Parts: sequence; C-alpha cells; structure tokens
Amino acid sequence: MRGFDYFVEKIPPNIHSRTRAIFSKHVAVFLPDSYVVARKMDVEEYHFVICFETPPSATINGREYQFKKGSLICLAPGDDILVHPARRQDLAGYMTICVLPEFMRGVYLELGGEGKLEFSAPNNRYSHFLLEALDALIHEVLRYGDASPLMITSLENRVAIQLIRDGKPRPFWPQGPHPSLEHIVQKACKYIETYYTSNITIKDISDAIFLSPSYMQKIFPKIVGKTPHQYIMECRHRKARELLVKTKVSMEEVARQCGFVNSSHFSTTFKQAEGISPFAYRKAHLQAEDEPKA
Repeated sequence: MRGFDYFVEKIPPNIHSRTRAIFSKHVAVFLPDSYVVARKMDVEEYHFVICFETPPSATINGREYQFKKGSLICLAPGDDILVHPARRQDLAGYMTICVLPEFMRGVYLELGGEGKLEFSAPNNRYSHFLLEALDALIHEVLRYGDASPLMITSLENRVAIQLIRDGKPRPFWPQGPHPSLEHIVQKACKYIETYYTSNITIKDISDAIFLSPSYMQKIFPKIVGKTPHQYIMECRHRKARELLVKTKVSMEEVARQCGFVNSSHFSTTFKQAEGISPFAYRKAHLQAEDEPKA
C-alpha cells in the first residue's frame, strides 16, 4: 500500500474486504462495490472519482453536489468530502484514483503549470484517454508487478497527465480574434471525440466551447452535416465496432467503454445504425478471420 495506508485505514472493513485495489509506486486504484456514506473524509492526496453510474449526492468543502454518470470528481489535498446515504442501495459503479501529492505536483510543473495544482470545480468529465491510461497501468501492475519500473513510471505519468487534462482543462482557444464557425465546430468535434465515453450532453459541449446550446445546435449541422447527437453516436459506434472485432470483452463492458447507458441501449442503437446486432457483428467478423485465404 506504500503511501496510501492512511486512506485504506479510512475505508470501513466491510467495504474494504470487497474492494479491488491496485497499487503502484505513486498511484492507487480502488474498485469498490459500495459507497462510504455519512462519514466525512479529509483528503491528503490528489483524489479522483470516475462515476460509471449516477452516485449519491455529496458535500465537498461545505457545498452539496449531485454528480451524474460520466462525472470525474476532482479533489486536491486539504479538500473534504461527505457522501450522503442514498434511498436506493444499488451496487456502486465507480472507480477511485489516488495520486501521491509530490508526484502529482511534479507532473503538473513538468507540464508547464505554475503554483499550486488546484481544480476550478470538482465536477468534470472523464475521457476515453483516461480510461485507456488506467487500463494500461492496471494491466502492467497485475501482470508484471514491479519487474519493469521504467514502464510503471511512464504509465503513472500518463495517468497523472490525463487526470490533470480532464480535471483542469484550459480554454479551447486563446484570447484574440473571434474564431470562425469552422474553428468553433472543430473544437466541438474534438470535445466529443475526447469525452464520448462519458454521459456528455449538448450543454456540456456548449459550455466547453463557450456557446449557447441553441446556437451550437444551429451551426454544427451546417459544418459537419449531422447533429451533435448523431456525431456522438457515430464516435461511440466506431469504438464499439473496434472492441467487438479486436477484443473479447463482454457486451456490458463494450457498452461501458463506449458511453452507452447499458448493454440493452447499446444493442438497440447499434442494430439501428449497422443493421445487425452486436453479437452477430462480432460473429461475422470472427468467421471472416477464420476462413482460409486463397
């Protein structure tokens, strides 16, 4: 557990015993099946929560928040959080990432940051880049342990950089002349391509590029030829096709990684778009690979 002993000790034994934990030198990843509720926790490290499902409401530094599916909750050392009991006791769908302060600050300074690393707001969005970085780190730790310190360090840096990018995004363009409509829509497309795995809305996209939702929905089809929602679904289906062909992960996991509500929603929208179910699509491509080539 190394530098994360204090955090582990704060987790109630009944929850800790059911929590999957992965530790590297500077990063810890926790996958619990329930929330620690009605217990205020003071944060001593950089602390992030990826919400795969809508979590209970929480009070952070005296202010109450209702996060939602797709949220990335960002806390810095000195912050405090209290999760409120939920009416429904469904299994939790979230991941907690802890990063040791000195390591995180070092990465921040290497990126050109100045002063203390703080987050403008605790509620952000996680990107598919972050999920991929975490998957790579977890795979390395579970398969090779400490056998390749250089690889571990590089993957830790990748995770920390992506947490900073997702947690404290910079303006999409510098101050200066007003950008063209093409440039604005290009930034909207880039935002969608980065965050389609989370539960983004038209308002999220509009806020990120400093436009009203109505104006964004008006100009987007003129440049791209489709609505923002259609573009989001196109990104999700593209990633889904890749996962179906190149991996053997379950339909539930494909749905999660691609930002669908659940596997049923994924199956319905995929069949509408492709004219074939995800199961049939995977089977057809596997058969094509198995057929002897002339």
